[in-house]
Amino acid sequence: MSLTTPDHGVHEQSRRLLLGGVFLVSFSLIAFEIALSRLLSVLLSYHYVFAVLALALLGLGGGGIFLHLFHRNGCKEKKPSGDFPFWATIFALTVSFSVILGLRVGASFRALDNIFFYGLLFLIPFFFVGILLARVYREFPADSGKIYGFDLVGAACGSFGYLLLLDLLGVISAIFLLGLLSSVAALLLAGMQPPGKKKWIIPIFGFMMLALVFGAERGGFYEPSIPIGKNPAKEIHDVLYGPSIRGGIVETRWSAFGRTDLVKLLDYPEQMDIYLDGTAGSPMYRFTGDAGSPGPVIEGLKTTFPGYFPFLSLREEEKDDVLIIGPGGGRDVLLALMGGVRNITAVEVNKDLVDMVRRHSLFNGGIYRDLKNVQVVVEEGRHFLKRHKGNYDLIMLSLPVTNTSRSLEGFALTENFLFTTDAIADYWGHLSEEGRLLVVAHDDIEALRLLSLSLAFFRTNGVDEKQAMRHIYMVGSEDYLVFALKKKPLDHQETAFLYQAMHPLGYNPGISFFPGVRASLNPALVALERGEKTAAELRALVKERGYDIDPVSDNNPFFYKFEKGLPKSVSLVLWVSATLLLLVAGVPLFKQRNYPRSLPGNRPNRRRPLFRVVLLFAVLGVGFMLIEISLMQRFSLFLGSPVLSMAVLLSSLLAGAGMGGLWSKRLMTPTQTTRGIARASLWVAVIVLGYTVVLPLILDQLLGLSFAVRIGIVVALLLPLGFCMGIPFPSGIRLLQKIHMEPLIPWMWGVNGLGSVLGSTLTIAIAIRFGFTEAMIASAALYLVVFALFRTPALAELPAE
Repeated sequence: MSLTTPDHGVHEQSRRLLLGGVFLVSFSLIAFEIALSRLLSVLLSYHYVFAVLALALLGLGGGGIFLHLFHRNGCKEKKPSGDFPFWATIFALTVSFSVILGLRVGASFRALDNIFFYGLLFLIPFFFVGILLARVYREFPADSGKIYGFDLVGAACGSFGYLLLLDLLGVISAIFLLGLLSSVAALLLAGMQPPGKKKWIIPIFGFMMLALVFGAERGGFYEPSIPIGKNPAKEIHDVLYGPSIRGGIVETRWSAFGRTDLVKLLDYPEQMDIYLDGTAGSPMYRFTGDAGSPGPVIEGLKTTFPGYFPFLSLREEEKDDVLIIGPGGGRDVLLALMGGVRNITAVEVNKDLVDMVRRHSLFNGGIYRDLKNVQVVVEEGRHFLKRHKGNYDLIMLSLPVTNTSRSLEGFALTENFLFTTDAIADYWGHLSEEGRLLVVAHDDIEALRLLSLSLAFFRTNGVDEKQAMRHIYMVGSEDYLVFALKKKPLDHQETAFLYQAMHPLGYNPGISFFPGVRASLNPALVALERGEKTAAELRALVKERGYDIDPVSDNNPFFYKFEKGLPKSVSLVLWVSATLLLLVAGVPLFKQRNYPRSLPGNRPNRRRPLFRVVLLFAVLGVGFMLIEISLMQRFSLFLGSPVLSMAVLLSSLLAGAGMGGLWSKRLMTPTQTTRGIARASLWVAVIVLGYTVVLPLILDQLLGLSFAVRIGIVVALLLPLGFCMGIPFPSGIRLLQKIHMEPLIPWMWGVNGLGSVLGSTLTIAIAIRFGFTEAMIASAALYLVVFALFRTPALAELPAE
């Protein structure tokens, strides 16, 4: 059908209403997905967020399958689009009320980290919007290009709009507003129907309900409580609900980056803690503002916190400049001040945290505001380092935990670029001749992976492991372990001093290591220094304990993935989505002999090549996500801000795809359509393969440009790729109509939706095992499969009726 088909009673105004409704629904859909990921990151452990979102997004494809199985007669109705407002209203209501229910149940300890409960709960809104969009494409396949264009342009705007919504409103208000916007879409879709009062009943009811919920929440009459800290797996749980520490939240900030909480410790008035999404706790101390007399608690850090230990051996000429990445509440800044450092640069990625520390300057002595020798920069650490040419006597990273999930697409960004072999190379290149890198790790596994990264870096630069160990020392306490990497080999005088200084502080020699010291130190590290054991043998030994410390690079920056093989959440979603896709795609193929004969005007000698159609939509779903997520990783370090990077990348790629969808309406005949699919797929493969070669060569060279120019470069690179990626899907929808297979459109929507979830998970699986570059190559291979299937217009040989 066409938007201008007379017997559907759709005129120009109705067309605008339909496209406007699709735009608002898609805007709300993607913004809801990202906002939901932020909410789930507070409620759940980070490795469960990915699984819950993936299970929920299965609803998009499930809606199409449901429509095909139980609502086949829509094209025979007098008003086939008459149920659009109903499905849009149900989607709008479930956006808000699924969150309300999730928060109420989330207050129960039993529901925490329950993947299937949250996955099924949040599957509901995606299921209903899947029905709606599949209905739209089913009823108007001839105009799929326009619809797809507004669909993806709406999604592109939503991927940027969520930044504004979360910063201005917070996550709960933002989600309620998105539900309200979806109800406006329902009103637009009702407006395209023939005159009559009944068509307004359901959408007006939905709009009034959601306006009431949003207004009540903003007016303070209804305050849904987020059960922060109820999850025992979160660090903040022990502070808010633990038996030994009593604390209370005194300030909360929501933004697109996450939820930042400042917690006052009732039994420790000299300290507050700052948490991101309930984890990544960082202390903020009461400070006098004078490093010479900082107060007893801060003075005590010299003996209680091993992060100060490396300062004991620094000479005066080694205290000029220090770079602190991830200073949090300022503890490392205090250590550097007490250590006599003259100039401190602190780089923190969380702007809300920096603002919070500055607002409490009376408590912390103005550590981020009033000290002239402390410069605070809000930026991602590696990005800052790559853009600045200065050298430092000390580069410090203390307890930098950022493993809090961003979104399904952003799972790759839950890990960071601070700890990779490429990062070690960057740190090394910015150290002065006597400089050193210091990292305070949580346990020996983290420290051993840091060692693995460093040895891999040295090996790449022609330094054997025995020589490399002369640049490294490690010292461990009961709670922390300090890893140090020095630019010059450590001399015996310094290591002997450090070994002697360790004992009065109560540090554990059994997990410590100092090169050249023949004492009861960590035997595995001593064996490495003596050449009695290789790094590969050490990694194998650790694997026998059930941990993976293999070196990781910027191509697979999963430092915190210590479990062997794939994470359980990734494996679960991978197998579930792959199984469902095989089942859903296989059913129409299994019925191929009989199903086409049931179509109007079909004859046995005109059987449709269904295999290629099914494969097209499955491959497009998988391939699109392989490209999208891999490019996020590729451009994240180039742009710097993780949150803004994802917004720029998503909006550019989706906007380009939307323009490609709008252009695809020019492909009128079946022959033009099949050739258009083939050529667009070939161009996607060529561009992607080209980017795998070119981007690593040019992006580092362009880092010195201004942020606005770098955004322009990313947009210029992604729009053409997105344009080509946006052509095959709507062309495939139109092709189904032209060869008289319209009843399969909802089914193919479902196949594509399931393929997208599989593609998201497959990207992470490939990246963990091989790398994101290999994931991009896999995506190019899939698009080449589409090209091979459609390069000859065999489908077009079936005449239209």
